[in-house]
Formats: sequence, structure tokens, C-alpha cells
Amino acid sequence: MGIDKHEQIRQRAYEIWEDEGRPEGAATRHWLQATDELAGEDDDETLEDLIAEDDLEDERKAAFDKNVARK
Repeated sequence: MGIDKHEQIRQRAYEIWEDEGRPEGAATRHWLQATDELAGEDDDETLEDLIAEDDLEDERKAAFDKNVARK
């Protein structure tokens, strides 16, 4: 029986953590990176990229609304 997906992600996240010198507080980022890598999404957007894009859209909308309110 093969290793389940959760175990594969856990092992890859651990490898990433070790490769980065075992930093504290990066477990979520390592888990997301491992998930993306194992899903074959290395060349596509990661969850972090999507969150950053969403935040940028929110900032642009807030700036637009602020400019509209001035008029």
C-alpha cells in the first residue's frame, strides 16, 4: 500500500523546513508549498500568490472608493 497524500505532504514539508535551516514559525508556509509541489502546481499560482493578489485588489478598490467619495 502506498503512502497516503497527507503523509507525502508532511514528508515534503519537513524536507523544505530542513532545507531552510529549520526556521520557527514557517510550518503553514511549508505545508502550503509542499501541497502545491505535490499537486504539480509549481508553475501555477500558489495559495500565497492568490492571497497576495486578493489583498492587492482590496487595496485598489479601497483607493478607488476613496477617490470617488472625494468627488
